[in-house]
Amino acid sequence: MKEPVLYSLFMVFYYIICFVPDKIDYYIGIGLGKLIYFLLKSRREVTLANLRRALGSNYSEEGLVSLCKKVYQQMGLTFVEFIMTDNLGKDLIESSIEIEGLNYLEEAYQQGKGVIVYTAHFGNWERLGSVISQLGYPVNAIARTQDNVYFDRKINKIRSSQGINIIPKGISVRKVYKVLKGGELLFILGDQNARKKGWQIDFFGIPASTYPGVVQLARRTRSVILPAFLLREEWGKHRLVIKKPYSISKDASKDAQQELLQELTGVIEAEIRKEPAQWFWPHRRWK
Repeated sequence: MKEPVLYSLFMVFYYIICFVPDKIDYYIGIGLGKLIYFLLKSRREVTLANLRRALGSNYSEEGLVSLCKKVYQQMGLTFVEFIMTDNLGKDLIESSIEIEGLNYLEEAYQQGKGVIVYTAHFGNWERLGSVISQLGYPVNAIARTQDNVYFDRKINKIRSSQGINIIPKGISVRKVYKVLKGGELLFILGDQNARKKGWQIDFFGIPASTYPGVVQLARRTRSVILPAFLLREEWGKHRLVIKKPYSISKDASKDAQQELLQELTGVIEAEIRKEPAQWFWPHRRWK
């Protein structure tokens, strides 16, 4: 009974977002972020602890609290923008997206080996796939199945409406191999705590369990790894940042794989340092 009720509440919010003017959507996003900040005290404390751990030397305590509030406001905006994705037209890129490094994407795709787009819960990671799909590239994304089956169905419908093929997390790896062997793009988010499944990689100077799947998959398929992020410049305006591609040989040692994973993690960290409010700090990244 709980799942349908929660889904119904989500759909009420969904229709409000879809039918009010964009300017109102902005204030709804900011207000939602402020509400979450106020209500979820335990998660707020995790966010502040993470900010202190990673950026404490650069901010006063007052500055960290201010940054924490901005993190939640950015989260609210990202959620609202995700719902708005369902109504995006094909003129999105020309009207609201600035692109840096498009040549890296073009060159990586033309190799025909498959491209692993390596990103993070940073900026608007959900809309990132939509933008690259609209550029004309075949996009696949690995997504965790949500506990609420109704919500899971709806968000995947939104993703699919933008040309993104969803591969449920945990499904047979054969499908993942197939899309890469076919020269397509596969999105992987690599910034979460991998717990016992990960390798210890420095992130903001602190060892963090990190999923090694991106380098292992690239090694086995010979695919190119391409870091990319979609950053919010202002409401309704984003900047697509595509970094230089990486590759790894099929006979690379574990040490070589770890070195590459450290370098890729460093790319994510460098971008977060530029726009710290846009990363998902509430996640328990360090243990």
